[in-house]
Amino acid sequence: MYNNVYLILRDMMRYIGLLFICSFSLHAGIYYAKVEPFLSYTLKASYSAEVTTSIIELEGKLATGGLIVQLDDGLDKKELKSSQDKLIALSKTAKLMQRNIANAQEIVRVKEDNYGRIKELKTKSKVDKDNELINFITAQNQLLSLEQSLENIHVQVSDLEYHIALLNDKIDKKNFHVRKGNLIYKIYVSKGDYVMAGSPVIDVYDVSEGKLTLYLSKEDKVLAERGVLYIDGQRSDSKVHKIWSVADTQNISAYRCEILLNKPHDFSVLKKIEFKEK
Repeated sequence: MYNNVYLILRDMMRYIGLLFICSFSLHAGIYYAKVEPFLSYTLKASYSAEVTTSIIELEGKLATGGLIVQLDDGLDKKELKSSQDKLIALSKTAKLMQRNIANAQEIVRVKEDNYGRIKELKTKSKVDKDNELINFITAQNQLLSLEQSLENIHVQVSDLEYHIALLNDKIDKKNFHVRKGNLIYKIYVSKGDYVMAGSPVIDVYDVSEGKLTLYLSKEDKVLAERGVLYIDGQRSDSKVHKIWSVADTQNISAYRCEILLNKPHDFSVLKKIEFKEK
């Protein structure tokens, strides 16, 4: 009797297991995911400054490429103008110095010739020869001094050019633009606010492409790599952009997968994703 009961229970468990397996197989490769922008990022302040412009009404709209937020750059622009004027003056000084050097080189040549003509003459006294040598050496020293001054000017010009580049970069980073066509999702600052370096200024979404993020089982990971993609029951030309080869740390034993959608009409809508064998 007990053997019969055991056999009946065993058959029932097999039947239940078979039903479970069939149910799982029917749903294998089917997922649901929300359409999200392919890329989202936050523009942050690189410098601490007062907000002089903030066009809040652009929030939630597509960017046209124009200015959205500006931080105070008045002193930076004055310093930039001063540095540019100094650079022009130094460049002129360098050109004048080059002419002085050319003249000094000619003087050295003359002094060298003069000394060369008399140094072997017996009719010239040692004092005369020494005086010509001193004149020659003095001319050489003056030439070296001018050349050293020109090198110093070149160093100053190089330092000023670097400083001007830094100022231009600083001014540029105080003016916030968003690439045309991207969504200005959120503007954090208003005119008159004082922001600290590292503070968020604008949240931006790149809506030129969308993505679906799934977490696949090991079996569906293989199917996604080689199978055919269906979205909302229709075969799709969209492609699997990336499948992580290591299981996700939060979704245990699941592999993250991203599917790219070209210019989706709507975001934040739920899509049914299915992978089928070819």
